[in-house]
Amino acid sequence: MPLLTRIYSPSEFGLFATFSGLMVSLLVISSLRYEFAIPLSQSSISARSLLILALLINVAISFLALVLILVLRHAISDYLSEPALANLLLLLPVVILGGGSYKALNYWAIRGSEFGLIAQTRIVQSLSNVGVQIATGFAGWGAYGLVLGQFFGLAAGTVQLARSARLRGQDFSDIALRRRMRGVARQHIRFPKFDVPASLVDVVSVQLPNILLAGLFTTSIAGFYLLAERVLSAPMSLVGQTIGQVLYAQSRDGARVGTLRRSAVRIVLVLAGLSIVPAIALFMIGETLFVVIFGEAWRQAGTFASWLIIGLCVQFIYSAISVTLMATEGQRLNLFIHSGMLVAKAIALTSGWLLGDPLVAIMAFSAVNFFGYLLAIFVVIGHVERYSASSNRNFPIQSG
Repeated sequence: MPLLTRIYSPSEFGLFATFSGLMVSLLVISSLRYEFAIPLSQSSISARSLLILALLINVAISFLALVLILVLRHAISDYLSEPALANLLLLLPVVILGGGSYKALNYWAIRGSEFGLIAQTRIVQSLSNVGVQIATGFAGWGAYGLVLGQFFGLAAGTVQLARSARLRGQDFSDIALRRRMRGVARQHIRFPKFDVPASLVDVVSVQLPNILLAGLFTTSIAGFYLLAERVLSAPMSLVGQTIGQVLYAQSRDGARVGTLRRSAVRIVLVLAGLSIVPAIALFMIGETLFVVIFGEAWRQAGTFASWLIIGLCVQFIYSAISVTLMATEGQRLNLFIHSGMLVAKAIALTSGWLLGDPLVAIMAFSAVNFFGYLLAIFVVIGHVERYSASSNRNFPIQSG
């Protein structure tokens, strides 16, 4: 990032931020969330059917995105006041295809507890992303280079995971396979029915600044936010997703034997202890730190980071334990939480726009993250406790 900020301008980062916000919003629902059912499936045959179903849905969503982009790309760029976005959006379907395939295969690896393999692919993803972005940055490709780096970063490791899944030679026209896919689709209908809208609302609320800041203020303001958010969330996402995936893989048995709540509480306490000292330090010296590392041009990004860290720490903790909602039939609750957060975040950003001050928008946004996700943590833990108690009443554990 210190190198990228010296070969890309804040406005180029801002254009990429808008593209990234749209990309992530589509990518999160590119398989209709059926990939989350893969680790929960009792049989390997059903899990493999879910994997193939998720991959095929991702192909269909990517094609649909291509059609919509061809028709609406100019309207979208005009609405967001980003004329250069029209051509950039043509890359969106390809990014969804690569990233969605990796996501589905990643949950197959989670089912098999192949966390070492997942770690290897994450390293390959990071190196591919950064390598392409640096090379295209020096070549003067602008925001296109940032997008291409994102694509190679998302898609890298897909082949390695596909080998683990052993999909080569799979007959997708097999009647028995299609029957099994229809069966598992109906069995896990709660994921597309409830988790798709919840996840879409969640990711839109997270990506809202990336999508709106360029239109409300300038592309440079969007670029400052993108850098601050990326630098802060990168280590948080790495730790939070890893812990969340392990918790998710164990959640089926944990809910059954009544240990899931204890595991979630332990994760909350550990992550809070890990994050409090860095958060205080960054709040005090964030602006100076960003100037030293990224250059004088990114001073305002450091100011944004000092305020964003307050809310992102709580969001980081919530994200790690929120996966338990999908293992405890909490999709409706998930939708309710994220809908409330989306409305609150939109109000926060709008308040800054009405006052004509982007820093006010960032401060209000961070405050919403802090209080909203703090309340959501208690709600999730309470739900897990009630679900475990209900499961134990219905299926008492036999002693001896």
